[in-house]
Amino acid sequence: MQMANNSQQNHTTPFSRWFSASECIAWLTVIGMEALVIVTFNALTIIVYLKERSLRKRSMYLVINQAVADLFVAGSAIIEFWFLGRDCSIWTDNRLSLTSFISTHFILWFFFTASLINLGAISLERTHATFRPFQHPFIKKKIFGFVVAVIWITAGLLATSLALIITLQPQNPEPLRIFYTSYFSFFLFCNLIIVVSYSSVAIKIVCGTQPHHHGATSRERKLTKTLFIVTVVSLVLTLPVTILMIRERALFTSTMISRRTYYWLNYSFLFLFYSNSLVNPVLYTFRMPEFRRALFSFLQCRSQPQAALVFPLNEMV
Repeated sequence: MQMANNSQQNHTTPFSRWFSASECIAWLTVIGMEALVIVTFNALTIIVYLKERSLRKRSMYLVINQAVADLFVAGSAIIEFWFLGRDCSIWTDNRLSLTSFISTHFILWFFFTASLINLGAISLERTHATFRPFQHPFIKKKIFGFVVAVIWITAGLLATSLALIITLQPQNPEPLRIFYTSYFSFFLFCNLIIVVSYSSVAIKIVCGTQPHHHGATSRERKLTKTLFIVTVVSLVLTLPVTILMIRERALFTSTMISRRTYYWLNYSFLFLFYSNSLVNPVLYTFRMPEFRRALFSFLQCRSQPQAALVFPLNEMV
């Protein structure tokens, strides 16, 4: 993510040197539309899960929490939208107070981190559901509530640490380098948990002796496959921008490409990164019949009042 640091550098070098006005407008349109779609899709997902009783199962609590995190990731996209408009001199007010600067960093990292940790928690939950299919349905709700709380608290602590470093030592790059190195190590650790969890699940499904005739077990396996696809797509979409961030922020590796190419790659990878927050509802719609039926039912109910206003002409005579 651009994280506003690149924006600070653009005051010494005009951003118009790298992006033309038409390119700026094109990227602003793409990012703005993407943020709108993220909010719309994930808001619908949350409403459907909360409205449909059959979907409010313990195994879906972390999925709902993922939708909440993805919904607020749109805030990060909006921040990137604002910084790009500022750097392109499209906005007339280019001022940014220290408080606003720190707040934007907190928001950019907070929801992304929560989304990442939640994916790791989902992989562990699916592992337990696979290896303990009969005990898993009896996990208490407060356990899931505790896990959700830990996810948001951990994300908040990491984002707060970055905000404090920027506040207390804004001119010293070493604390930032240490933070980014630690953060990306944590990122790789979460990915390792996801890979190990789903690998063990795959081995269990292929080589295990699970009761295929059991209805609840079959549904859990289908849910596991769906969430595995969601996780793989998420990692694929976030990997390019993560590699770019590791090179720039943790390793401080000077790029061998031009700054114009770098900015094009940066915003292209950002587009993929934010797409991660809108593909989940699409995958749920295609992979989960219960969710699909509940979504279409909700949309039909919302459009029904308009249809009630249409009367046959013979009844108006």
